[in-house]
Amino acid sequence: MIALIWWILHHVQRTSPTPETRRPLRIALAVFLAAAGASYAIAMLHGLPDKESSPADAGLIRLCAWAGILLLIHDGVRNRHELLTVMRRVVLVGTFTAALGLLQFITGNSWVDSISIPGMTATADFSNIDLRAGYVRAAGMAAHPLEYGVVLTSSFPMALTLALTSKRKAWLTRWLPVGAITLASVLSVSRSALIAVAIAFFVLIPVWPKATRRRAYVAIAGLLVLVSLVTPGMLGTLRGLFTVGADDSSITSRTNGYSTALGMLANNPIIGRGFGTFLPEYVIVDNQYLGLLVELGVIGLMLFIALVVTGISCAWRSRACSTDDTMRQLSQAILASVAAIAVTFGFFDGLSFPMAAAMLFFMLGVAGALWRITQEEQGPLLLAPSTGRRPLFHHPGSFRESESP
Repeated sequence: MIALIWWILHHVQRTSPTPETRRPLRIALAVFLAAAGASYAIAMLHGLPDKESSPADAGLIRLCAWAGILLLIHDGVRNRHELLTVMRRVVLVGTFTAALGLLQFITGNSWVDSISIPGMTATADFSNIDLRAGYVRAAGMAAHPLEYGVVLTSSFPMALTLALTSKRKAWLTRWLPVGAITLASVLSVSRSALIAVAIAFFVLIPVWPKATRRRAYVAIAGLLVLVSLVTPGMLGTLRGLFTVGADDSSITSRTNGYSTALGMLANNPIIGRGFGTFLPEYVIVDNQYLGLLVELGVIGLMLFIALVVTGISCAWRSRACSTDDTMRQLSQAILASVAAIAVTFGFFDGLSFPMAAAMLFFMLGVAGALWRITQEEQGPLLLAPSTGRRPLFHHPGSFRESESP
């Protein structure tokens, strides 16, 4: 909320116009928020039970807070140097999260519940790890191992890309984060994390030279050998996560709730029942897209998907327009990060977890900032239609001079 207020005050008080650049992510966000607001208004007009009215209010507050994160990053990151700084900070957070998760996996202790804040008393159990197939499922400082996987998968593509492009730094400094995040993802005993890391990896492959691809395949094989040696039986357990089928209680609990969720959707299929009103006590579906379908209807779900696709499109278009290899690879890393987070939301209700939701909107803001910076670096010809003429508005102070074809 502070980020949103900061962004609003900046635009209210600024005295200079912004450059003439397309900012599709802000439009997609505004339309999605409008749909969520309309759903809230209709729900209030029809009346909500007491136990749903407060969550509906809180849902709007959370949407505004996430919008503040997106907008502050989208407009606040001014150039590629600051963009690189933001990406390094994300990798730093991911590395810290991976290190804590590995410590939890080795010791079987949460460690988070031992944190004591002076003047405060814990009113709940903050131990956030559990077991699956006899192995500890680490959670870092997240509320749940699935949320922990989101942080890992969002930082993995950037850690790998920065390791490949930051040649001036020491080898250990570049590759230690990659190793820690990758190993923690494999040892997380989480289908979602493994699928998301695989998706991020295969999104990155097309922009790598052939030699880099071969080294990556060798590194993956080495990682699998290391995991099998350090934790015998782990690879079989991971394979079983995808072959167990209906015998897995976590899968059946999801699918059994689909009929209930779709039955609730029938009451408000177009605009939904209001964001935040699909309470866990009704049914737990562990699928954020199905949850949004119930809460915001078909319109809200489509607009949320459009918001995510717009972020992916901004990163993809930035890669296509970039003239140097470093920016192309960084653009692909941001694209992979947003895509990986979006995939994990199909396996749990990500917007119910503060860290997971914040990371999605944070990375969407990074994608929007990347597209804006790419436009400003390329100049006004990037913004003009392909007519062979100069654009109508030209700002030599903001962009490089360039000749028309």
